[in-house]
Amino acid sequence: MPRRLLVPLSLSLALLGSSALAQTASGDAVSGKALFDDPRTASGSPNLNGCASCHGSIEALRSLVSTRTGGLADVYADISFDVAMARFGGALQNQSQMAPYRVLSNPVQQVYDIAAYLADTPKTSPVSETQLNFSAANNAFSTAQTVTLTHARATSENLVVTDVGVFGTGAGQFVVGNAAACEGVTLAAGASCAITVTYSPTTNAAATAELVLTMRQGPSTNPTFERVLPLSGSIAAAGGGSSNDGGGGGALGLGWLAALGAAVAGLSRRRRA
Repeated sequence: MPRRLLVPLSLSLALLGSSALAQTASGDAVSGKALFDDPRTASGSPNLNGCASCHGSIEALRSLVSTRTGGLADVYADISFDVAMARFGGALQNQSQMAPYRVLSNPVQQVYDIAAYLADTPKTSPVSETQLNFSAANNAFSTAQTVTLTHARATSENLVVTDVGVFGTGAGQFVVGNAAACEGVTLAAGASCAITVTYSPTTNAAATAELVLTMRQGPSTNPTFERVLPLSGSIAAAGGGSSNDGGGGGALGLGWLAALGAAVAGLSRRRRA
């Protein structure tokens, strides 16, 4: 049966990066799981072995990607889609043992789907490690900011949110208005919960803290892991209102496609002491 590699990977990526085509990339983690587990069937290419034959499991691969991009060895590492694309796309381009998988570059959507599955762990919006900035008058409340937690899509395991809390020297200046909306809640695949955070300063000093969401995926014997968002509060100027400028970023651009195999920014995860 002939191979389906019709367009070289580098050319396909360059074409997708052009202004004439879509300006954002996205993948389907469920389709990516099928490609990871059984690429022969999912892609229709008979020369492909399952990715587990080299990596053992998607969790092992996530842990590897996390350590190689500056993070901890964590099977639930919060890997972004663009980091997953950079690592997987770079491997396709540069590693000889990945050569058979270059058939996935036509359509390139299959590359996106595998990257989406690699990045398919519980996510916050705004994304974890995004600093939320608040401003309020002394003894007043800032505008509330919403933080949403969404469970992975391509999994059969539920997610239990074991704790929602604010920690650090300025923790007492921040209020989680509805922690019970997430804390103790069990989320099925793709389900979400949301909380709000406000800043209520009792002194004129600026405050910093961390919002920490602790969770466990699967059996109760599994270890917990965290998603962390730094918080920063300042006193509003006289006559000024509160601000809400912590946002979670815009659409993912494709400018990085031209340098897909280059080094990517390190991931970091903060732990409570």
